[in-house]
Amino acid sequence: IFGALTSYTSAVKMISAFESCSELTSAVQPALNDLSDPAVCFQQEHHVREEKLKDDEHWKESYLCSYALDRLFSFSVLTARVFAVGDPARHSGGSAQQCV
Repeated sequence: IFGALTSYTSAVKMISAFESCSELTSAVQPALNDLSDPAVCFQQEHHVREEKLKDDEHWKESYLCSYALDRLFSFSVLTARVFAVGDPARHSGGSAQQCV
């Protein structure tokens, strides 16, 4: 999970430079930074990759923005279900906090 979180942090950092994504990533970036702090609990190194688009690849900006944020949302839903209280099979469709 920590590895996936590190990958998403790298992706959000890359797409935050895009003008089309700056508003969305400004809301996501602080939360990711807070979640990255538990790295001290894991006695391992983690590296955030620095990636930039080449000059001829700027057409990918809008696609990368929506792709990365959609995958981050899916990851957050998955981890919320994994760490929710109770039996996930008995959770109602509305909230993981309300078990049937």
